[in-house]
Amino acid sequence: MNWQTGKCLTIAGGVSTDNNVHAVQYTCDSHPSRRWDVWGYSSAYLQIRNRQTGKCLTIAGGVSTDNNVVALQYTCDSHPSRYWALGDQVGQHVQFRNVQTGKCLTIAGGVSTDNNVEAVQYTCDGHPSRFWEIRDYYG
Repeated sequence: MNWQTGKCLTIAGGVSTDNNVHAVQYTCDSHPSRRWDVWGYSSAYLQIRNRQTGKCLTIAGGVSTDNNVVALQYTCDSHPSRYWALGDQVGQHVQFRNVQTGKCLTIAGGVSTDNNVEAVQYTCDGHPSRFWEIRDYYG
């Protein structure tokens, strides 16, 4: 859940297993597309997989270090853009820093609580929209 907006990360539309479907924020509920499994492949790198689609969270194109490049789902593989590292932590909130680009996962504009606002990468800083709460969900 995003610290600034209080919304959960999901895949646009919630069901497509196609590559390149954008990640967006949405009201947190029990739909499996609002659930993500965090897979640790080492103590430093994680893959973030959508529970509904089985796809990994990545950055469009996989290499740009520009701000505001959209986050999306893609087949999980060994490309560094499919991996995230835990960045700064404030209480129970953490930053997800893309291993390839070094940028943090955030919500476009950083303040809107509207549903379907895209998730993007942005320079890591102390803004609350760059921080996420990881919650345990089973089932």
